[in-house]
Amino acid sequence: MSHEVPTFLGLCASYEMGKWRSEQFAGYLRKQLIQFIYPVEEWGNVNSATAEEMLRKAAIAVYTTDKYQKRGEIGELILFAIMRSHYNSIPFVSKFYFKNASNDTVKGFDGVHIVKGDVGFELWLGEAKFYTDAASAIRDAIQSITRFTEADYLRKEFMWIENKMRAMPSGLDDVRRLLDENRSLDEVFPTLHIPVLITYESLAVQSHTRVTDDFQQAISAELTGHFNKFKEKCRVKEISVHLIAVPLHSKKELQDHFDRKLKGAQA
Repeated sequence: MSHEVPTFLGLCASYEMGKWRSEQFAGYLRKQLIQFIYPVEEWGNVNSATAEEMLRKAAIAVYTTDKYQKRGEIGELILFAIMRSHYNSIPFVSKFYFKNASNDTVKGFDGVHIVKGDVGFELWLGEAKFYTDAASAIRDAIQSITRFTEADYLRKEFMWIENKMRAMPSGLDDVRRLLDENRSLDEVFPTLHIPVLITYESLAVQSHTRVTDDFQQAISAELTGHFNKFKEKCRVKEISVHLIAVPLHSKKELQDHFDRKLKGAQA
């Protein structure tokens, strides 16, 4: 089955008091931690008595070693937040919940979500590139999603997902059946989607201090250019691909703000 060209979504944190809102962005991501870490069936356990401890454990799960700065957890968290807020997704598997030790980096897709489509539930398997350079992010994202279409890779990932599935909302039996090793991938592809998040340090963001017509024109042109490059390189036809671009003022600045918020949540 052939799909339309990749869809595109560009999102920016905007400005406040003449500065790009990196601290506010980090704060927003911190608020996503509990849902990001814990399986859906445990979200109902969050209340005034448990929230602080659950947040502390969630922060520890994300940030426990010095290797944190070199890994892509922030990118996965940004992807998670966008999937939840923009696509109204249900996380199907919480990969961080199943980490065996603090140094473990969970392999495979960076997000496993379910989205209610026009004809039923769809399986969305995400990839996140938390980068400073857009060209590098696009290059590596293309390599990743090309690998995702390989039968052996998908079979192994489906097996991992199926093994880690917990109690999920009713009505998702069709999705479980999609993961069955006896089902042809030809039947799976029509309901399979790959959202691809890329971040990059944006010249348009760095060249402005507030949202103006000039900024909107500059960021729109910049994002359109990156999307066109992505489309030129993307050869995946079997699966629906969705590019999500998040321009940054400074990757390190966002990391530093998020780092402080994580440390505060662990106290």
